Amino acid sequence: MLKPTGLVRGHYECRSFEESLPILKEFLALEVVDERSGQKVVQHPNTGWQLVVHANGADAPIKSMRNHYGVRVATNAEVDCATDYLESKKEQFGIKTIKPRENHNAYSVHFYEPGGNYWEIESYEHAVEHGMGKTTNPHWSKPLSADEVPGKGYVPQALTHGTLENDDLETSERFYREALGLEVVKLWPSSCYVKHPDTPWYIVCIKAQNANRRMLSRYQRFTIALASQSDVQAAHRDFTVHRENWKLHALEEVCDWADGVSFQFADLNGNWWEITNGQA
Repeated sequence: MLKPTGLVRGHYECRSFEESLPILKEFLALEVVDERSGQKVVQHPNTGWQLVVHANGADAPIKSMRNHYGVRVATNAEVDCATDYLESKKEQFGIKTIKPRENHNAYSVHFYEPGGNYWEIESYEHAVEHGMGKTTNPHWSKPLSADEVPGKGYVPQALTHGTLENDDLETSERFYREALGLEVVKLWPSSCYVKHPDTPWYIVCIKAQNANRRMLSRYQRFTIALASQSDVQAAHRDFTVHRENWKLHALEEVCDWADGVSFQFADLNGNWWEITNGQA
């Protein structure tokens, strides 16, 4: 079993930086904090988790709404304000808004950005009182003020989650827990929340509805950090031994980078992950 130091990054495939990055900034309060090898790294000012943006041109696929990222606001009323703001800007930014809805004690609005991706702006205002504190307690120690995100009527307080579809949810939960060393929080029969125990952000893993679903590419992966390069090398040897047993779709070789080493693999559902050392 891996002993991860963190679930440190998500990856995000779009068509162009020029099209998508202004949307991430305008509606979600994400900021570009780094650029490397043609990638842009964005981060929310209240969240340690980073999102690596890959611009892959006009052929970058449209992801399912069930494969989205999401931010959190503090109140349900802010979701309604976010909906109004999205609607007021839809022609300018080419976005499409999906009507707000309640689901599992969350109230949220989804929107589509023309780079091929869906986002969720959600509130869990009343979830803690229903016993959901493990994943719905505030993801921030100090809330941003309206002055820091002015003129919108809502404040994205944190980048909270990404989502994955799983063909075999029960086996996937064992893999996340027993192979990847992540925490699995089970609240609903058709989904689970996967996270590192020391940080609040998580991946919502949901039961796939379509046997012929569109598979995600390696550019829509999640990154797990280990303590050292030797730990990454040892993990790769372990994955090689257990590849058939774990039903991995793919396992790539370890790559050396200027700041560390890493390898990528596709799990039993065909979803891509990356193992690296530190923050590399």
